[in-house]
Amino acid sequence: MSTLADHYFSSCLDYLETLGLSSQVVLLAINFNEYSNKQAQQLAPRISLTSYNALLDYAQHTLNEPLFGFKLGQQIRTADFGVLGYLIESSNNLASAISALLNYDSLVADIGKAQFEQQSDIAVIRWLPHSSCNSQVILRNMTAWVGVIRQLLNSQLSPSTIYFTFSLSDTEKNRLANWFNCPIETNAQYNQIEFPSSYLALPFKTDNTQINLVLKQVSEQQLSRFQSQQLLTEKINHLLMAKSDLHDCNLIRTANALNMTSRTLQRHLKREQTSFADLLQSERKRRLQLYIGKYALSTIAIKLGFNDQSSFNRAFKRWYGYSPLYYVKHKYML
Repeated sequence: MSTLADHYFSSCLDYLETLGLSSQVVLLAINFNEYSNKQAQQLAPRISLTSYNALLDYAQHTLNEPLFGFKLGQQIRTADFGVLGYLIESSNNLASAISALLNYDSLVADIGKAQFEQQSDIAVIRWLPHSSCNSQVILRNMTAWVGVIRQLLNSQLSPSTIYFTFSLSDTEKNRLANWFNCPIETNAQYNQIEFPSSYLALPFKTDNTQINLVLKQVSEQQLSRFQSQQLLTEKINHLLMAKSDLHDCNLIRTANALNMTSRTLQRHLKREQTSFADLLQSERKRRLQLYIGKYALSTIAIKLGFNDQSSFNRAFKRWYGYSPLYYVKHKYML
């Protein structure tokens, strides 16, 4: 199950309190029941993505704020990231902060996979969210990352371009562009932040090598504990999401990557009430929503790991009840 740390969840509740929404009322409205001590209203150490989605959805509709995730991300403090926030604060420069983010992001929220690429004079942070993350979750993450870096480097610092995989109205895009101070692209293949590579060497205001070393050790310990408790389902989801395409992605290769036999992997997944085929299908459907209409159907079939287009066509019809060609012609929503 995808989860986030209690402090990252409660920071949303704190912000809603400042807007006049009682935490108790909000939690009751979303049928929240994830407590380690319900009488004391003490949150469980990890909160489900289901509850997080519900919280942000409720806030969006109650406040009539279509960009609630963006507004929430603007309020971010490094403390909201827990130990990762303090680790980022004590980094020497942006490059080491991004390294910390990539390594320990799951301690804050195990709801997606962060990737980093450097392309000549442009650097890219890409976020591959869990398939059930709503747009408000994505908006918060992307805004929070930029917000924290501005706090630590320069409040005027701006990315080159921000990309979102979902649609936004012109008014919403303008609001985002004014704050990020850069172009906003929607319906993109990935959610990502592009910025000049020269930013990577910019020194942080609060660098402290010794503290950074200690926090890395603490983070490693926490990450080790967290990963040992993680469901196999989540580990496989992360492996699938991290692949550039799903070619040659099968049960045996995945089992080998996890250092176990395919039979053992199947047995563990059965206990978690799923199968490798189900997980692969979910990842294919997640990517399909990003690819459809952007690539030729034959290219999509290859990217999704099908042997040929006819296999892809049969799978598409099984999932949605009509052929991919019919969808492309009639522009039906998936």
